[in-house]
Amino acid sequence: MNTTASPAEPRDVVIERLLGDTGEPEKVLAAARRLAERAATAIAEAINHALPTSVFVEVGEIKLGRMTDAKAGKSNQAMTVAPTKLSPDGLVMTFDPQAIAILVNLMFGGDAGRDIAPIDRDLSSIELGVVSLLIQDVARAMNAQGPDGGLGVKLPAPDAITGAMMKKHVFRDGPSARIVLTVSTTASRGTLTLTLPQRVLVSDRRPAEVETSAAPTTEWRSRFSDELMRSTVRLEASMPIGRMTLGELTGLQVGQVIELAENTQSNAVIAARGKTLFACEFGKLGQNYTVRIRRPFDSTEETIEGIVAG
Repeated sequence: MNTTASPAEPRDVVIERLLGDTGEPEKVLAAARRLAERAATAIAEAINHALPTSVFVEVGEIKLGRMTDAKAGKSNQAMTVAPTKLSPDGLVMTFDPQAIAILVNLMFGGDAGRDIAPIDRDLSSIELGVVSLLIQDVARAMNAQGPDGGLGVKLPAPDAITGAMMKKHVFRDGPSARIVLTVSTTASRGTLTLTLPQRVLVSDRRPAEVETSAAPTTEWRSRFSDELMRSTVRLEASMPIGRMTLGELTGLQVGQVIELAENTQSNAVIAARGKTLFACEFGKLGQNYTVRIRRPFDSTEETIEGIVAG
């Protein structure tokens, strides 16, 4: 005897696949809590590596909702929508004005013990640049492998948006999990909100080949280590000579002498294969020129200078 399926059954399947609803809120909340605990620790380590002064990142509120709830309520918040392997909007990161003020203050050497007022105006390009820089650290932290695997955020994550551009962004409707993390110093507290589709949160992202490939990977790594440590690379030491306009640059002639700034010798760098390794300074020992290593090169300083200069 032929039976006809209820029209509601295929409709429910289609809706579930389109929206990602699992129908198991307790399972989603448990996965969200696990992710929040791992994320707070990983994000704190990543952000503090980029800042001269540490901040505290702790788990705040966790709740279920819709993806449309991810849209920021204030025009001077900063938001990015990062794609993952499973979804084009797999991770939404939203920094509130208080968190942005704290991070910008610390990035530029501000006092961590001072109460920082939240930003009450449109964000400047420098503030958006700082947030966009830290967004990459947050994305890498979310990709860190834990018991349930990483989120698989595609790097680099998109830069932060704010104002009208943020308001115009349209989210696909669907069930989501919302994780609120507090970003604080001893005197101020802001929030970083992570919003994920439920289908991304509960998916098993552990690589299937982890157990089978672990031994061969270790074996080949041990074989290559000694050879790599004995390989040679060409070191290059260079120092900046200042800035010129394009007009001044085209006016240079053979034999012309360019005056160096007073601190030029102390701002030299050592690089290998295009990768800057150390900050150093030029000197002289007898008849030979020397390069003295001062400290490991910090790419954050170069990024800040680029943000300010741009």
